[in-house]
Amino acid sequence: MGKTENFVVGLFIGTTVGAAIAYIFGPAQRTTFDANYQSRWQRALSEGKKAEVEYKAALEQQFAEAKQGHTLGQD
Repeated sequence: MGKTENFVVGLFIGTTVGAAIAYIFGPAQRTTFDANYQSRWQRALSEGKKAEVEYKAALEQQFAEAKQGHTLGQD
């Protein structure tokens, strides 16, 4: 490969990586920049944390019910 081909390949890779990063961390279309603004990445993280809290609460509820049922069955 010559210098020109290496340059073109590097340019293509750099452009692709830059576009991907801008898409992930950039704002969505028709986004207003206010106190509630979140990038796609931030929104995904906050939704994941919310799902984690809900799932943990459901598991704790199931555990409490199972524990209560187990102790009642021993009497």
